[in-house]
Amino acid sequence: MSLRRTLSLTILAVSTLLPVLAVRAQAQAPPHIQRAQTFLVAWGRQNWDELKSVAAVQVTVKVGDKAFTLEPATQKSEVALVLPFRGLSTVREGEEVKGITVEEMVLKVGESETRGPATIMLKKQDGEFWVTEVSTGAPLAGEKPSR
Repeated sequence: MSLRRTLSLTILAVSTLLPVLAVRAQAQAPPHIQRAQTFLVAWGRQNWDELKSVAAVQVTVKVGDKAFTLEPATQKSEVALVLPFRGLSTVREGEEVKGITVEEMVLKVGESETRGPATIMLKKQDGEFWVTEVSTGAPLAGEKPSR
């Protein structure tokens, strides 16, 4: 009986501690990673107010050879992000942060989806990083890549 109780208490403690550790890890991430993560989560959840706090007035979203727009202030988006995404890494030019690569994300335009790696371009202004562009080389499902 004691073993079951100990096991139950251990599971309860771990399940309580893990979310706290995840929040702490995010808070320790570099500011450009935090901004990109905030952008992606806000976009995926269509949280327009939060999206405005990290994105340019107009964000260009390139899917293959097609370009779409995302306008947080007017709550307009021609393309949607399907959560979850994974694998954020910094893109640098020398010491300067230029963007973030995303190992895998899903973008949806109408009924068509594309899945694969993407790049988020950032612009630093007044000490803050702003998302200006998202691009993926993969064409939408059902489309052939251009040559």
